[in-house]
Amino acid sequence: MEKINYKVVDNFLPEKEFKTLRDRIMSQDFNWFCIEGVSYHSAKDGVYFIHTFFDEFQRTSNFFNLIRPILDKIKVKALIRAKANLYPKTEKLVRHGLHKDYKWGEAPGLIFSINDCDGETYLKDKVRVVSKANRALFFDAGEDHASTSCTDQDRRVNINFNYF
Repeated sequence: MEKINYKVVDNFLPEKEFKTLRDRIMSQDFNWFCIEGVSYHSAKDGVYFIHTFFDEFQRTSNFFNLIRPILDKIKVKALIRAKANLYPKTEKLVRHGLHKDYKWGEAPGLIFSINDCDGETYLKDKVRVVSKANRALFFDAGEDHASTSCTDQDRRVNINFNYF
């Protein structure tokens, strides 16, 4: 069996820092943009909402400082992308298509969960990590992975980091 490299860290941020981040992202004042097609390969695997903090070597959000505690803790040398994802509740758990964030080989990735829900992240189709508030999932974003919707909350929210 192939070994999958990943690490799960619960209670990743101190409670006060996490609460500030969570409360702002879950508020009505945080802007989201609707995207058709969750995985890169298919527009048929649903819609989701994103908020991009950083992409293509520049800040793209006035909310960038919200993610600073996470960036400081993981000691990012170069940030490639940071974006929040919001997956609306569905009747049944919907698994989105497998994809790689980047095709050039190994690339550190972090999925940081904002809320508890039954949504999951699949790694290489073998490992499932459930969303839990203040949970950090470190993995190789150059390997296949997939997200899901949730059925037990009105939305699943996380932040995806790609960095070196």
